[in-house]
Amino acid sequence: MAGCADSLTQEKEASSQNDWENPAIFSINSLPDRSYFLSYDSADAAMRDASAENKRLLSLNGLWQFHFSEDPESRPVNFYQPNFDASVWPTIPVPSNWQMHGYDYPVYTTSGYPFPRNKPFISQEYRPVGSYLREFTLPESMSGQRLILHFGAVKSAYYVWVNGVKVGYSQDSKLPAEFDITALVHDGDNTLAVEVYRWSDGSYLEDQDFWRLSGIQRDVFIQAVPQTHLWDLAITASLSDNYRRGQFNVTTTLAQIPKGADSADIRLTLNNPAGDTIWQQEKSVVVKSEETITTFSAEFDDIKPWSAESPTLYDLTIAVTTNGHTEYVHQPVGFRNVEISNGQLKVNGQPIIIKGVNRHEHDPVSGQVVSREAMLNDIRMMKANNINTVRTSHYPNDPYWYTLADKYGLYVIDEANVEAHGYGYDEDMSMGNDPAFKAAIVDRMHGMIERDKNHPSIISWSVGNEIGPGPNIQASYELAKSMDPTRIAQYENRRTWHPGKMTDVIGWMYATEKEINEKYVGNFSEQPFIWVEYSHAMGNSNGNLKELWEFVYAHPQVQGGAIWDWMDQGLLKHEADGTSYYGYGGDFEPAGIEHAGNFCANGLLASDGTPHPALHEVKKVYQNIHTELTKDNQLSIFNRFFFTSLFGFTAHWELLEDGRKTEHGTFQTPGIAPQSSQTISLDGVFGKNFSQQHEYVLNVRFTRNNADALLPAGHEVASDQFILTSSAPTLPPIVTNNKPTIKDAEHTITIHAGETRYTFTKQNAQLQQLELEGKPLLKAPLRPNFWRALTDNDYGNKFGEIAADTYKFAGDKVSVTGIETVRDDDAVQLNFAISLDALHSSGSLHYRIYPDGQADVTFIADLASDLPEMPRFGMTMQLKEGFDEAQWYGRGPFENYQDRKFSADLGIYQQSVSELYTPYIRPQENGNRADTRWLSLQHNKGPSLQVTGMPSFDFSALHNTIADFDHPKEGPNRHTSDIKPRNMTEVNIDWRQRGLGGDTSWGALPYDKYRLLPASQSDAYQLSFRLTPQQ
Repeated sequence: MAGCADSLTQEKEASSQNDWENPAIFSINSLPDRSYFLSYDSADAAMRDASAENKRLLSLNGLWQFHFSEDPESRPVNFYQPNFDASVWPTIPVPSNWQMHGYDYPVYTTSGYPFPRNKPFISQEYRPVGSYLREFTLPESMSGQRLILHFGAVKSAYYVWVNGVKVGYSQDSKLPAEFDITALVHDGDNTLAVEVYRWSDGSYLEDQDFWRLSGIQRDVFIQAVPQTHLWDLAITASLSDNYRRGQFNVTTTLAQIPKGADSADIRLTLNNPAGDTIWQQEKSVVVKSEETITTFSAEFDDIKPWSAESPTLYDLTIAVTTNGHTEYVHQPVGFRNVEISNGQLKVNGQPIIIKGVNRHEHDPVSGQVVSREAMLNDIRMMKANNINTVRTSHYPNDPYWYTLADKYGLYVIDEANVEAHGYGYDEDMSMGNDPAFKAAIVDRMHGMIERDKNHPSIISWSVGNEIGPGPNIQASYELAKSMDPTRIAQYENRRTWHPGKMTDVIGWMYATEKEINEKYVGNFSEQPFIWVEYSHAMGNSNGNLKELWEFVYAHPQVQGGAIWDWMDQGLLKHEADGTSYYGYGGDFEPAGIEHAGNFCANGLLASDGTPHPALHEVKKVYQNIHTELTKDNQLSIFNRFFFTSLFGFTAHWELLEDGRKTEHGTFQTPGIAPQSSQTISLDGVFGKNFSQQHEYVLNVRFTRNNADALLPAGHEVASDQFILTSSAPTLPPIVTNNKPTIKDAEHTITIHAGETRYTFTKQNAQLQQLELEGKPLLKAPLRPNFWRALTDNDYGNKFGEIAADTYKFAGDKVSVTGIETVRDDDAVQLNFAISLDALHSSGSLHYRIYPDGQADVTFIADLASDLPEMPRFGMTMQLKEGFDEAQWYGRGPFENYQDRKFSADLGIYQQSVSELYTPYIRPQENGNRADTRWLSLQHNKGPSLQVTGMPSFDFSALHNTIADFDHPKEGPNRHTSDIKPRNMTEVNIDWRQRGLGGDTSWGALPYDKYRLLPASQSDAYQLSFRLTPQQ
């Protein structure tokens, strides 16, 4: 470290001329910010957004020549010159991140910078540069027009040359930059060169919780426009007269280059959703030398509003004619109002509820380059799971995302590309308080609003994330309010040392119910509460969503929030042996590079887009049809939509007796108005005399009658389940034949009952072996178990450190203090008094063996009150190879836990043991099914073993041991590819397991009612079940 001070001094001196280390320089020679649209030469092509047919557009996506340098000093300085020989350079696709093509390496950090912190300078240790080259030939159809070179997004900073002439420079890796290259392009071959710096002073504003990747990562194209042309377009489409009358205002900005036309005709045409023209207006204008602004306005009766529930779009076409040539631009229009009144966020006058997610742009193969198909699939899956809002965490997304949100109906919180988590939030450190970066921060806000201002889906501008408060953030907020009074503006920060207003919404991330009640309720009458982030979906998580949403529905000013987050950010990695897996922090970075491990894996979806089980719970709490049973046994249906009646939905009901359907029916849902309810009767269900010997359950679900653009007819939108009568499961009948016999040996007790033999160890009371017709069923004994593999949330709240020493091997440390054998008329009762040595507690194990080979098992533990919280209370065993099929009556079919079972209905389900496994990106506890009445495990060659609850239990059955999933985070078995199925089935039978929690993954505990706290348990813990082996 002796040379650091001298090195830093040299760095500051050497970088004084570097644009990419100067926060005052973030753009050189780029064109002004504007809304995003394309110019076409026909109205039809514009309406269809037929970019592939667009004769005014030259796409520069595709293969470029590429050279990677580890620092600026070794870069090919003159590569942009026309005579430079790059024939030996390899190629790279554009758009792409170069780290995904073998250059450099991805870095994942969450809150720290991936380089030494020394704003605005970049450490000289590692400063990669990518040099891009390609040739292009201008089509004849584009000649004689103004040529605008468009870069959708480049990370982090870059210079551009055309035919050896420097065009300009830009930063902000998530917004476009455009350059006028008209004077530089000639007939024939042209050369485009781009020099990209991985890090820049702009990187200090891009410290988001995601992979740090580089390169030209969005579309590159040249747009040809007439010399006098439409430069910008601003639309406001609002509602009045009880939200039925449309107020329509359009501002066009014409620009021209020398030799442009002196006059222009501008014609605006608005078509309704059926394609009929409802308005047209034309103006002739005198074109000024720089820009010409023209306004249009109209009012319409009986306008159909836009909302996420009903995303009605009108089509605006702008035609600009000069010198006999016309360019056409198309822009969808949605009429809607956004406001805050009476302390609530309202859309079209309704206090909507934000049922949202945060979404990064991520693809496990291409990094931060996401295909249009993947975007559409994301929206389809969101709509299928009742998600109505997306926060573009933490930067403006690809323009196509907003087009989809407009079309299919999602509310969007559009967030500026501003985060400086690595500098923290204190007044003396916050970059929100650093005047050197104020212009850059505000510019990013300005660019986002200009680009995205015409999208009805955007209801809120977010000034950034985790940068701390301060005048810079206040300036961005004030800019948003001045530029666009039709939307709200927000910021997540809760620190109060800066007094200026920075948000219209209180959105404290990960605030608990208790915190909201204590600090928000009653203190912010004019601002709604909407979690900017909540319910951290890291690994096996998202517990207590039911309770959170009961809280939301009970507090009108608490209007929901956005779960963190949508998809695990795993990157596909291939090993030399052919193994592939989704990697996370530490899998790609060289040794010594700081990373944040698997903290990038917080998704409701796995990295490949497969839904995690928690997504079912999200769909459930977000559903818009809610039913309850009234005291007089009627079905009350409440419509939680805000703009949609329940016409168009079908209700399906079924009555289950012990999990089996006995009756069913359907009815067309009454046309219940939004936010209203209606009570109905179900013939054949209510008033029925139910036997107290059976469990009766009513299922009600609602499906769409008609398909829409994304979801098919018959798609289920909501469901509820009601337990009408509950009783203990019906135990398999006992067949009385020969009485069981007992063989008492030195170390074991063996009981024969028909074709079944049970062998118990006297030392520790384990069921050592269970044989059926002379064939052993067990590979490992049935014994007590108190441990589970740690979840990500367990790691975060230090549960392993609290509980591991006590419970991890406690089930193996059992000693027998007394044995009693009792015979009666039909069974043998074997009672073991035990000492739970590791727990300094006592207990008992009871086995009652019946003549037909069935056995009742009861495990009782009287635990010491000073013990720490327990991971689980149950028993475990391993069955021999071949027990590959499971059938059960309990909650399912997907994985569920005591604090994440609201969506998992009781029923009879069947799956292979392999299907019971959930492959989280970092192996951990998985596969539980709660409230199980009975479980049958079937061998592929005949025998089965049924477990019947007395009255119920939780279970998991996997081809792996707990130990397979339970390694230190930096130890072995860190990835799904490390988990190899074993030739056995391990079955865990639990009275209860600790809840998952999920308010955060860095300390939050499960709710108390889902914790196993010996100090709060007045009675002994007890688990009882029956084993029924059958051939």
